[in-house]
Amino acid sequence: MPGSRIIEEADSLLADGPTVSHTSSRHWRFHGAALIAGLCMLAALVYVGRRPSFSAPERGQAVSQEKPGRQMNLDAVGGLLVAGQQPPPTILTANAAAPTLLQADPPNSLLKKAAAMEKSNPAGPSPLEKEYVLGQHANPKEKEASEQEKAPGPPDAGPLKKKDAEESKSKSCKTATPGDTCYKAVLWAKWIGLIEHPTWYPGLKRATANRMAIQEWLHNNSQGDCHRPCDHETYPIPPSGKGKPSLFCFSVARMGPEMDTMFMQRQMGAGIFACDGHAVYSDTHVNIDGFKTTLIPSTASGVSTDKTAANSQVFMNTWNNLLTTTKWYEYDFIAKVDPDCVFFPARLRGHVHSYVGQNVFFLNCGKYVPATMYGALEVYSKSSLGAYLSAHPRCETSFPFGAWGEDKYMTNCLEMLGCKSVVDFGNFLHDERCWGVDCGNKQAVAFHAFKQVNQWYNCWLLSNHHGF
Repeated sequence: MPGSRIIEEADSLLADGPTVSHTSSRHWRFHGAALIAGLCMLAALVYVGRRPSFSAPERGQAVSQEKPGRQMNLDAVGGLLVAGQQPPPTILTANAAAPTLLQADPPNSLLKKAAAMEKSNPAGPSPLEKEYVLGQHANPKEKEASEQEKAPGPPDAGPLKKKDAEESKSKSCKTATPGDTCYKAVLWAKWIGLIEHPTWYPGLKRATANRMAIQEWLHNNSQGDCHRPCDHETYPIPPSGKGKPSLFCFSVARMGPEMDTMFMQRQMGAGIFACDGHAVYSDTHVNIDGFKTTLIPSTASGVSTDKTAANSQVFMNTWNNLLTTTKWYEYDFIAKVDPDCVFFPARLRGHVHSYVGQNVFFLNCGKYVPATMYGALEVYSKSSLGAYLSAHPRCETSFPFGAWGEDKYMTNCLEMLGCKSVVDFGNFLHDERCWGVDCGNKQAVAFHAFKQVNQWYNCWLLSNHHGF
């Protein structure tokens, strides 16, 4: 009978029990079994939807402990089996195909298949399960790209996020400016620290480290009160010094330590670069942080009869180059300064201000008789150089300039042309060949000779009122 067949099917889904013989019992058993099965299935689905979220290590442990075929809706399937019901085909299919699906399919394919499964079965995998499965089996590159997409900054955060990150980065940077603590720290590291204490700066090399790289290093190591320097900025240079009387200062520099000193003075805003006007003459074209050298034929010199440099021809070429222009005539005094001479232009103004407009030059060493002008620092009024410009051929035919040093030649030439020599031994020039050098003196105009950049800078720091 049909009724008997229904009773047998219903009994087969329950625990072994006696056969029911009346009609009311039959109906009770049928509806009771269906109700229990439905409640079990509902409880299993609720349990699956509330499964706890795993951290990354816990997920890996959970997957390793489960069998591949039981990774999706395992509790739901178990609940149905206990109730004696046949699980829905979509859940069985998902579980049966899971090992191959997770090992072979990329995450995008998994999403599509999960979406199709949800469409065919509203009670399909929960969002928690989908996130868990994709997180465990995603391609590493795709997973990294997904995480970067959620992140707030570069490198692959999208145009708007990249722009915001760049703006934030630019606001947090600050390139040091002349005069502040970081700028001084950068110069000290470049011109003294990396020479005398290279092991203090791991990762930096003096030959290749520019001021931007040094500031970056100081910032990263919390030194010098330095911020991170701003990218794509030109490192600043101090402005030229201005004062009265006005000074035009120049040096003749050869490649090597002399040219290094020119770079250092330029970055410090010291030496000749603290004068109102300045020039560097060389037999090589060099760009000194935006300031170009002026080319002369040669800087080679021999030895003079008094055992100093026989460099008269070199400086005659330099003087002729300078005096055939008009720029020198815009200033009250012109100073020729050797690269190895530590020079304070502001102090010189106090020595020369009484002689503005006069036809004079200055003798700076009285150790010998007669008093002489040492070539480390030669100072002339523009009137005296005007006299030299108009009559220098007389000097060239009257003196053996090829065997003399330039300072001796200029002293004899100008005296012959009627220029007045001013004797000034009081803190004008401290020269090792005259009365020695004391860099601790804070009033002397110049100190000579310091041929290495770190020696030059150390002397300048000792004599400078402000120090480091």
